[in-house]
Amino acid sequence: MRASSPPPTVEDRRAALRDRFAEAAGALLCLDFDGTLAPIVDQPDDAAMAADCRSLVGRLAQDPPVDVAVISGRAIDDLQGRVDVDGVVYAGNHGLELKRRDHIEVVPEADEQRDAIDDVCAEIEAATESIPGVAVEHKGITATVHYRQVPEERVPEVVESVDASVADVAARMDAPGEPFEVVAGKQIREIRPRVDWDKGRVVELLAEDVPDDWDVVYVGDDTTDEDAFEVVEPQGLGVAVGDTPDTAASVRVPDQDGVADFLELVTNELASD
Repeated sequence: MRASSPPPTVEDRRAALRDRFAEAAGALLCLDFDGTLAPIVDQPDDAAMAADCRSLVGRLAQDPPVDVAVISGRAIDDLQGRVDVDGVVYAGNHGLELKRRDHIEVVPEADEQRDAIDDVCAEIEAATESIPGVAVEHKGITATVHYRQVPEERVPEVVESVDASVADVAARMDAPGEPFEVVAGKQIREIRPRVDWDKGRVVELLAEDVPDDWDVVYVGDDTTDEDAFEVVEPQGLGVAVGDTPDTAASVRVPDQDGVADFLELVTNELASD
């Protein structure tokens, strides 16, 4: 259930959270990347994991009572290259790709749409060629259109071009129903195959591999993280990054800098000496 005002901060609940983690037998710690482990930047290719987050994630990932997963909208190879921490499970493209135990799994229905995603990206690039600041990120089985650098008065053109391009490609496909979904994020549009899978589903899958008495925690900053918050709450813990009131998370940190503070709290209470 989502509240009408932002949830309390980690600092507000620090004592209760310390007790929670001190009493936990272990934890599955799931983390978003952009805006969570890495600051949001103007160019997606410039994103880099914050040094303090890297250090804390590295320590937690090597600790027996903690399993760490990084779950992102980025393609899995891109994600792993930017995190590059031993012992971490990687889920790319919102969980449509999953790498664990040195094996990559791809949701079959999404894998079948690669050629169609190629076509969508080509159409969007052609349709937005004259609009400055548009970046089309082709991620194999999904795509993201970034418009952070687009002049504000031209953003509606980008959104219309994305919707029209997706509709054109879908109309040419011999497929029942709507083959794609377009999801709004922070100054982006995500184009994905319409399959019954999201960040929440991959958290559920990973939770099946940990003991029943472990806590399940998810930290994220964007609308695509809400599926995971809804899965972990209320038995687990959702931690939102930012001050949005429209979230299923029960606590928040004020900004990306606050993520390291939360990870340090988890490390102090859960990590072995």
